[in-house]
Amino acid sequence: MKKILLTLLALLVLSIVTFYFWGSSNFSDDDKYDQIVNYNNELKSSSDTLSILTYNIGYLSGMTNNLAVDRKQSLFTDNFDRSVRILDSANYDFIGLQEVDFFSSRSYNINQFDSLGNYLNYYQGAYAVNWDKSYVPFPYLPVRNHFGKMLSGQGILSKMQILSNEFITLRKPISAPFYYNAFYLDRLLQITKVQVGSDTLIIMNVHLEAFDKETRELQAKKVYNIYKSYSSDYPTLLIGDFNSRPPFASDIVEEEITIGLFLIDPNIGEAIEKDRYLESEAKYFTFNTDKPYERLDYIFYNKNKISKIDSDVLRVAGDISDHLPVWMTFSLK
Repeated sequence: MKKILLTLLALLVLSIVTFYFWGSSNFSDDDKYDQIVNYNNELKSSSDTLSILTYNIGYLSGMTNNLAVDRKQSLFTDNFDRSVRILDSANYDFIGLQEVDFFSSRSYNINQFDSLGNYLNYYQGAYAVNWDKSYVPFPYLPVRNHFGKMLSGQGILSKMQILSNEFITLRKPISAPFYYNAFYLDRLLQITKVQVGSDTLIIMNVHLEAFDKETRELQAKKVYNIYKSYSSDYPTLLIGDFNSRPPFASDIVEEEITIGLFLIDPNIGEAIEKDRYLESEAKYFTFNTDKPYERLDYIFYNKNKISKIDSDVLRVAGDISDHLPVWMTFSLK
């Protein structure tokens, strides 16, 4: 009897170890993590006024994002159709996306990035994979709601010529155990160069750590230093989901330097400036879309090379995602 129990225990341990190494392994080629895609649509000529939108689309799952619920394919189809209608009418020159799926079981293996690029008539797209796993066992229970096979990340859609695309991987959560980080996504800073007339525009697209403040602050410091290295020479936009409230928000859970790092720099502007935000705080919340209560999404720019014209939260996006997008029109100096 003892021998049988030991055998069963050994088989259980072997199964767990096998699953760990298989599930946490990549199923895609890592040399294809930062590609530029052509959509065979018309190249837009440069104009005096440009526009950009940052949008964490939450893999088009609405408010079900991290919940252990059954999701029908119609949820994703409907949200995709809604996003195309809304974004097509606005006709942004550039769209920066976070949490966009390229080929994931949770969203029925649809390449959401290329689909949006084609349907919205973008000239090119540049993406960066930050989550490539053979099987993600989350949400934990029930098993049928596991994310499973995962290929997801960030991307920039452009009406103009993309010159280059790369990404820098940020550190994993400091306080998380190794087995958690083995299945967890990488947090990235995507850096894309775009030809705008005779100028080169830098668009940086980021999605910072959501659950560990110390890690998020360290990531923000690294992003800030990289941003400064580019913004001294180029017009540079830094967009994305920073997972942090502005330091002047009326409801601060705990002190954090993530956004303040950028705001205290006299040469860095932001789409929704402090005075405007405080006049009607709830108007500029970007999370969540059911009952918005905080701002997490931002567009930063260097004032000496970019002039902001207008900006707002795109509230009409509704519950396509659990985040609302932020847009800005601008010109290059």
